[in-house]
Amino acid sequence: MNEAPQNGLKGLKHWRYDLLAGLQVALVSLPLSLGIAIASGAPPVTGLISAIIAGFIFPFLGGAYVTISGPAAGLAPALLAGMLLLGGGDLAVGYPLLLVAICLTGMVQIILAFFKTGRYAIFLPVTVVEAMLAAIGLMIIIKQIPSLMGAISPASQSMLETISKLPLAIPQLEWSIFFIGALSLFLMFYLNASRHDWMRKIPPPLLVACLGIGLGYLFNLDGKFLITMPENLLEGGITFPAFDEVLNRPELWWSVLLVVITLTLIDGVESLATIKAVDKIDPFQRKSDANITLRTMGISNSLSSVFGGLTIIPGGVKSRVNIDAGGRTLWANFYNAIFLLIFLFVAIDVIARVPLAAIAAILIYVGWKLCEYKVFTKTYAIGRDQIVIFVITVLAILATDLLSGILLGVAAEVLMLLYLLTPSFRAVLTGRLGLGQSFSLVWVNLRGLFCDPVITVAQKARNGEPHYEVTLSSVVCFNLIHLDKLLANLPPQAGVTLIITESGRIIDHTGMEYLHQFQDECMRDKRAFELLGLENFFQFTNHSLSARMQDSTVLKEERKRSEREIQMEKFAQQWGLKLELGTATIHNEHDFVYLRRGSDKQECNVMSGSVHGYDIRLADYSHTAAPDYYSKHWHTTITSQCPVSGVADFVIAPGHYLRRYLADYREIESVREGALPGNYRLYAKEGEDPSPYISSGLLAFLQSNEGLYLEVRNGNMLAFNRNKELLSAAEIEQLFALVEMLNGACTEALSQNEE
Repeated sequence: MNEAPQNGLKGLKHWRYDLLAGLQVALVSLPLSLGIAIASGAPPVTGLISAIIAGFIFPFLGGAYVTISGPAAGLAPALLAGMLLLGGGDLAVGYPLLLVAICLTGMVQIILAFFKTGRYAIFLPVTVVEAMLAAIGLMIIIKQIPSLMGAISPASQSMLETISKLPLAIPQLEWSIFFIGALSLFLMFYLNASRHDWMRKIPPPLLVACLGIGLGYLFNLDGKFLITMPENLLEGGITFPAFDEVLNRPELWWSVLLVVITLTLIDGVESLATIKAVDKIDPFQRKSDANITLRTMGISNSLSSVFGGLTIIPGGVKSRVNIDAGGRTLWANFYNAIFLLIFLFVAIDVIARVPLAAIAAILIYVGWKLCEYKVFTKTYAIGRDQIVIFVITVLAILATDLLSGILLGVAAEVLMLLYLLTPSFRAVLTGRLGLGQSFSLVWVNLRGLFCDPVITVAQKARNGEPHYEVTLSSVVCFNLIHLDKLLANLPPQAGVTLIITESGRIIDHTGMEYLHQFQDECMRDKRAFELLGLENFFQFTNHSLSARMQDSTVLKEERKRSEREIQMEKFAQQWGLKLELGTATIHNEHDFVYLRRGSDKQECNVMSGSVHGYDIRLADYSHTAAPDYYSKHWHTTITSQCPVSGVADFVIAPGHYLRRYLADYREIESVREGALPGNYRLYAKEGEDPSPYISSGLLAFLQSNEGLYLEVRNGNMLAFNRNKELLSAAEIEQLFALVEMLNGACTEALSQNEE
């Protein structure tokens, strides 16, 4: 394909891909939407109504490309809390009032989108946002434990009250219900962790729901343990917002305002974080528009509330299913809605047989993915300062509510930065700093956190193209809005150099992540970019996105080298290669398909130099990948530039590895030297023939190295073994042989063409 698929009428030509993807998404969305509605305290049918409305709105208003929108588990605790608050503890009374708050939330989002505030939510501290999601995960798990056991207990307004009531659920345990719930929970974890493709043909949530229906018939479950669906959707399935009641009861206005603020904040933060994550795994590398997405969400939320639906945001789980199923445009969202509508009218009696315990198992798994221990270990790896903020925010949310907890997390971030920037109180006690000077310094530091970090902007010319040099002071989450506004207003193709000066005392984790993301955007847009001055900052941890600060009093101790680093140092000396031991964020300079996927991409133990007459670059590369964004995947990769120009782009992959990301490639059935060994597959661009580069020696190499991934892109080669993580010295030498073999074949093939 010469261009990435587009939304709107142009996207209809991809209907075959989007239709099949929409069906698979619907099979996942059906049980998830029901579960999210139940977790929100709303009638189960409202989850399906929300997903259907989202599917009918998003394809026409756009904003994203492959995101599937609908109700999300992340909003369930906030919706339940809002319903209890407005209804005085009565869910039935609070639900129509909550619909008014959802409608107003949608209107607020439309107004915010008009003023182009879509990106502002991104500049909340990254750690606070991730802690919010972790706390939501814990809340979902805790609230679903009674349903998993068959205990029926009224919803509580606070998490502390919910936790205190958990022991009361044990005497109510129903063994048949608990068996269904425990088996469903086991299958959710086992099937999602399985690497056997045949075990993942049926989406785990759908399989669990179907199994629950069968066991429900076997145990002849009472109706109170099953999902409640209306007998007539049009007459009893739709609840309308209670606008009149809200207008006539001024005592509700403050509570409605609190709910609207909470939903707007969480909805905006989680939605923008989701589309940002989905963009990273989009095979066509398209970039969503945050403001258009916010506007579309606002319209969808307002319409959803009118028909009794819940809040609508882009969903990460369903979007991942869409991409894996081959979805290319937002029409997949539309087809998803069509299938859900069919299910709702044709199979409503079957849906009503799904046990609540099976739904609880699905929700507990979703909650676990938000708060598993790897979330904490990842945060700790970034920095001890970040784990402190993370834990404070999680505990604050559990002890109070989502809005208060987020605000306390932000306050903790402010205090942490002030603590890092302000001299120790010992300076006051020893007389080196006056008490008044100390308070003055705290005020100066506090004000500096919110001041514009841009010092100067100089326009120059490089190679005939405009280039801007921007000097910066401290870069933290609270002043990024100023920098982002400046960078957004620069000419789209102009080069940028960001210089962190000595006046900049600190760059926090959010600031580091922003700078690296901007560098990625520049590289994708073929813009020149430089980031200077980081070498003058002390790095808190070895993580490339950890906070950094200038402090002459801090002496960095010599770090003890790991066994891997010692091994790589000996290997580099043996081959005469230059070795860099530090960890750095990787940027996909050559646009390799493999390096497009995943998040938190880093490399360490980087070797570079000449081997067998060819320039190579070797590194231990790590990344996280959907749906598990907290587990590191490691591979030792090698890259090399082909010594001749004109080499075709192609990929040799084991099995269907990365097939969804090779959207602009076609599969080659055969090569001149014979068939590819084993389950290897060859892909190339339309009209290009990579056969001349596939020598008999390369085929033999593939035969003896199962799991090898080889990619040639823009005249550069990348290779690694999918089945192995960090390679030994002998295995790295095999990669050297591969470079020599492939580069030799490319040189020979192009020489023959010239003759």
